[in-house]
Amino acid sequence: QGRLCGSRDPLSNFPPAMLSRLLYPLLLQWAISDVQIPTVEIAAGVHMPVMSIGIGGLERSNASTIVANWIKQGGRGIDTALVYRDQSVVPEELAKAGIDRKDVFITTKIPGCMGTKYSVEYDLKQLQTDYIDLLLIHYPSGNCSEAWSVLEDYHSKGTLRAIGVSNFKKSNLESLLATAKVRPAVNQMELNVLEYDEEAMDTSKQMNITVEAYSPVGRSGHSGDIRDNKIIKSVAAAHNISTYQVALKWILQHGNIITFQSSSAEHQAEDADVFNFQLTEDDMKALDKLHGNAPSQSVPIYL
Repeated sequence: QGRLCGSRDPLSNFPPAMLSRLLYPLLLQWAISDVQIPTVEIAAGVHMPVMSIGIGGLERSNASTIVANWIKQGGRGIDTALVYRDQSVVPEELAKAGIDRKDVFITTKIPGCMGTKYSVEYDLKQLQTDYIDLLLIHYPSGNCSEAWSVLEDYHSKGTLRAIGVSNFKKSNLESLLATAKVRPAVNQMELNVLEYDEEAMDTSKQMNITVEAYSPVGRSGHSGDIRDNKIIKSVAAAHNISTYQVALKWILQHGNIITFQSSSAEHQAEDADVFNFQLTEDDMKALDKLHGNAPSQSVPIYL
């Protein structure tokens, strides 16, 4: 009693392979609701999720869907920027979902080191908030020491809980730190298993600056083929996970944090499901050797 099709379980009508494809997205959705994304202290008393969802770049037009899916699944880190022209989506989707501002961690960015005060005030207005969890200088252009002084003033008032940089190379960091009173909390940079600025990453860590990866699973024209890389596929098969999960876990196991992007609820769930396994020491060594296996690029990815 209580079954359809006589005494047979209705799911038995589906071949196992088809059933797996049908149920996998549902299982992912269920699993992510129970996954608590860890946080890391990036500055005194400021704890940031190690994974945030990004709403700029290639899927900028889907910003509302990206944020809605992410917070529905329990994601609380959101990454945006003034130049993305989509910051207003964040408060709109939080209101729709009934999520309090204090329960999310918002990262945003100002374009370079000119018009700093105007840019900060614009970000606050667009985000409909009186504070920002993490504000980054999007790229080093203009007088960044002067801009940093303005950010330090906002930071001292609590308007900016943490301040940091993005796309800063070793020389940019050294120049900034020569006059800075507050150490940058984060340096957000292009970083994936095939392509990254090793010198900038090492310098950031030496300066006790948290490294945050963007484009962590690559990006067309800027990274090699992570999905079909033979080494990455081999590691993925050994752990019964996807190649993208391998790429993300590699970043996290090196002590870095991540902002990634997807408008698909299924892909978001899969990408965030990387906290119940560990890559082995041999896995990490094999993946480390892949650095540099990506096409050269002449145009910065943030433009």
